[in-house]
Amino acid sequence: MKFIVLVCLALLVTANDYELLSELSQYEFGKTIIATMQISLSSEDSNIDGIVHQLKSMQTNAQSDLEENTQNLRHQQELCNLRFDEIQGVIDSASAKKASDEQLFPLRQEELIAKNQQHKDKVGQDQKIKDRLSALDKAREEDKKAFEAKQTESVEFIQGLKKAKSIVSQLNSNFIQVADVKSKLHKHLESLHNKQTPYNGLVKMLVAASGDENVSKVVQIIDELIESLEHLQKVGHKGEKAKEELYLLQKERYELESKTLETSLADLNADAEKLRQNLLELKNDIESKGQLLDVKNQEKADWQKTCDDELKGHQNMRQQKNTELGIINECIEIFTSRFNDGIKSYIQKLEI
Repeated sequence: MKFIVLVCLALLVTANDYELLSELSQYEFGKTIIATMQISLSSEDSNIDGIVHQLKSMQTNAQSDLEENTQNLRHQQELCNLRFDEIQGVIDSASAKKASDEQLFPLRQEELIAKNQQHKDKVGQDQKIKDRLSALDKAREEDKKAFEAKQTESVEFIQGLKKAKSIVSQLNSNFIQVADVKSKLHKHLESLHNKQTPYNGLVKMLVAASGDENVSKVVQIIDELIESLEHLQKVGHKGEKAKEELYLLQKERYELESKTLETSLADLNADAEKLRQNLLELKNDIESKGQLLDVKNQEKADWQKTCDDELKGHQNMRQQKNTELGIINECIEIFTSRFNDGIKSYIQKLEI
């Protein structure tokens, strides 16, 4: 019974050997092995040890290829990991900067809106000050004109009084007719009275006094009037001087306020320009970082595909070499333990 089992096993192994040798002739690597076997078996000095030596040499080469494949795979994975880290570092940095810029952008916009509103308010304040200054200048100019007109009237009236005094003084002359002098004086006073001046009341008083025979009394009245008017002129000049000083103080204050506002407006313009420039830089940076992220994400995807393809290629090659090594090992096993004339004949008859 045991003998039968052993025979069956031997037949099964032999059948598997024939099947393996038949399959070898179906692809290039197997054809190379079959060709090597056929050449060795057909030579006059053929021996099994030579075939085994060649197979072991092929075995060594296959193992060497596997080791090289392992090293290449390790190197490729290190290269991929290094490149992935570099790309991811750029992506992380660009993403963080883009996020920071996007967070900062609306804040800078709000600051610019606030600066523009402050500028608008300051412009309004400056315009109000300019309007006040213009009104102050206009009012002062009108005051000056009114004062000058009043002073002109006063000077003319004083001159008129002095002329009246000169006419009255002629009454003391023995060579001039009194009636003529009084008539001349009366006409002169009437001419003063006809002018639209604030001194008409004084003129009336002189007209009434002109009929008095006391010349010295009339002269005294005229002198007193002239003195009063000249005093009023001095008082008027002092008042005008005080008005001018007050005007200059007010004008200086308005001009100082306006200058301060102009400085503030210049600062606001400078700040707003910086904000506009900063917003432009942020906008450009956000766009450039977005473009960079698109490029780097695509580069990462391309590298991922390349690395996956490389890994798949190494794995396929490794699988192929393992298969070849397995076949070589089987062939070595056949020639070192199960080779016989039947297998030799079978190998020689295989077509490749």
